[in-house]
Amino acid sequence: MSEKVEKANDKDEKATEKKSKGLSIFFTSLLPYKFLYNIVQVMLCSYMCIEAGLQAYKHDDYTLLPCIKMNYTNPPVGPVLYIFYLSKVLDFADTFFIIVERRWQQLSFLHVYHHFTIFMFYWLNVNVAYDGDVYLTIVLNGFIHTIMYTYYFVSLHTKEIPWKSLLTSSQLVQFVIMNAQALYILGSDCKHFPTNVTVSYFVYIVSLILLFSKFFYDSYISGKGKKSDKSGKSIKTSSSKKNT
Repeated sequence: MSEKVEKANDKDEKATEKKSKGLSIFFTSLLPYKFLYNIVQVMLCSYMCIEAGLQAYKHDDYTLLPCIKMNYTNPPVGPVLYIFYLSKVLDFADTFFIIVERRWQQLSFLHVYHHFTIFMFYWLNVNVAYDGDVYLTIVLNGFIHTIMYTYYFVSLHTKEIPWKSLLTSSQLVQFVIMNAQALYILGSDCKHFPTNVTVSYFVYIVSLILLFSKFFYDSYISGKGKKSDKSGKSIKTSSSKKNT
């Protein structure tokens, strides 16, 4: 009887090992796609950042101070904003990779909330706020995402990336600048940019500041982003990313 049980256990172990090996091969086969995906994202995000900045520079109506008049008939930033909106669809590939590789820890509330809501907000911008002050968010977000996807590209080759925490810090700085712009628009009683959109975006960015601050604290300060291996040594665990 015990011999039959042992054989059954051996059979189960071999099946599990075969399944694990198959999954390992499948995950490894995704590497070329992730390699290409990150390169495309770096090129796309850097293009959007530069293009939005150049359009603002070429048109005299654009200044460093907020409250820029919107051009409803021929918006200079309109085309790059639409590309930016479509890029948020491409960003869902991040979630696809997380799911198929079963990195469930990275499928956090922050990740899902951020990817879904940012897509919805830029759908709103494309339809009602497609010029003027919106250029700054494209410049900032394009720049941050260029750094972020460079980080993901490098992480395909090595896990030792000393500037990882600076990425989250840069994202938080981005959010602060965005809300400083929103506060200026609201405080100056600017009528060029839709007030309801500004208020909604301000509240949304506050929520991102809170979530990213918690992520930063848990990952780099409190030690919750670490766990102990069998020898008792503290090692880093993979944590959710944030992409604004």
